[in-house]
Amino acid sequence: MALKKKLNFLWTLVLYLIATRLPKAFANDLPRVPSILDPKFINAFLNIHNELRRKVQPPAADMNQLIWDEKLARLAKAWTRECKLAHNPCTSKKYGCLLDYDFIGENIYLGEVETQPEDVVNNWHNENTYYNFVDNTCSKICVNYTQVVWAKTFKIGCAVSNCPNLNRYSAGLFVCNYSPTGNFIDFRPYRTGDPCSMCGQRKCENSLCRPMNRKTPHQKAACHVLVLGFILQRLL
Repeated sequence: MALKKKLNFLWTLVLYLIATRLPKAFANDLPRVPSILDPKFINAFLNIHNELRRKVQPPAADMNQLIWDEKLARLAKAWTRECKLAHNPCTSKKYGCLLDYDFIGENIYLGEVETQPEDVVNNWHNENTYYNFVDNTCSKICVNYTQVVWAKTFKIGCAVSNCPNLNRYSAGLFVCNYSPTGNFIDFRPYRTGDPCSMCGQRKCENSLCRPMNRKTPHQKAACHVLVLGFILQRLL
């Protein structure tokens, strides 16, 4: 009887160790995920988006150049960690995700964690096969494509997370968030014409309209330092 109790205890201990240790070991073996702060990851998403926006047919007269937005990237990262193959419900609510962004566009892709950003965005862009610019209609799903080439959008943030529960061990959920959002009913993604011919006061940069007041985080920090220095100088 005592031996049976000891065996039951040992089996319980073994099962406990399996339940607590294996998930950690499994998590450590998951493919490495690029950070939303990794310049290589950021530039890969920016470059492929801007390249495809630059090459739209018919040509766009008012196509904005996309720039990286850390808030949108953090939002995308938070949602990928949920590992749900669905849109973040807050993106369809005015100021539902971020206080200084009204509605936010969102594209989702499920692939391998090692899938390159170029392949992710090209997958969305390939929906252009189903989009008719003249009629502004889709024969199949094409909203991912129209968001990629939505002219008024100029901010983007993307992320990826390991999501083995969605398909397989190496599954990666990619999300890109866009602002201002696209895909307004009855509106085409852009206006046609010679590249940059409708940029207005924005500068033309490599056939795309460069967003006004574009500043990097370092430039913004330097600006704050200068302002604070000026204020202190006046006070002293």
